[in-house]
Amino acid sequence: MTVARYPVIITTMASQALPTAAEILNRFYAAETTYMSAPPSERDFAGGMGQHLSQELTLLQSPDLPYSKSLYKGHAGFQQWSEEMAGLFDSLVVHEPKVFERDGDDEVVVSSTLKLGTREGGRKWEAPMVQIMRVDREKGVIVMIQPIYWDVAGLNGVVGR
Repeated sequence: MTVARYPVIITTMASQALPTAAEILNRFYAAETTYMSAPPSERDFAGGMGQHLSQELTLLQSPDLPYSKSLYKGHAGFQQWSEEMAGLFDSLVVHEPKVFERDGDDEVVVSSTLKLGTREGGRKWEAPMVQIMRVDREKGVIVMIQPIYWDVAGLNGVVGR
């Protein structure tokens, strides 16, 4: 008697689709807005913005901005920059972000209008901004941020620098 042998076929449930870069950025922007508007004693970096950022994050800022440096690394670096920015501004809105991404790509360009309000004097500042972002879609986090501000002189002026 001959026994037919058939290959064993193992089926698995379809893996969940990875989030798009736009989905990762939108979650981050919501957390960033909450963080910036909170008083210092109520800011939750780890439970808020931090969960959307890679531990190895690189943040590149123009050396002409009112921050202490132009390269910030990891959560500690991003948190340092966030505290510096939150010390200057009590409102931050990335207005109408348009995310330009290639399907499945990890690097995107975001065009938006950045709206800020100063802590001292309540002055408002608004200007176009472009961000180059790199994400890790598998981990659902941002790994690199490089904002390019249209009006650096105006931003410095509104904070008195």
